[in-house]
Amino acid sequence: MSNNKITIEQAKQQITERFSSILTREDVLHLLDCLEVTESETQFGLTPNQLTELSADIANEIADEGTNIVEDYELSMSYKEVELDSIDFNQSHIHNIVEKSIKHFINTMND
Repeated sequence: MSNNKITIEQAKQQITERFSSILTREDVLHLLDCLEVTESETQFGLTPNQLTELSADIANEIADEGTNIVEDYELSMSYKEVELDSIDFNQSHIHNIVEKSIKHFINTMND
């Protein structure tokens, strides 16, 4: 085995390929030392840049919908001004936007 860092998938492949022979304790320890684990990855394997890209895509999709994501709202008059008292969002519509964006992101990562 080389001294270069390897991914978990590469480690699994090496173990699988060498399974017919006996792995020594030193082999396993060396393999674990070679595993590449970076602090910049989240628990889902997304880098901070990928997470930023995904959240920006979702925010853009929601912004593009404009008032289509608003389900209901209440207005009131205060002197000559109209005030927005409450707003309800169409949660299923937002859910669909987020789901679509995540699926698109995953598909582009797999390409």
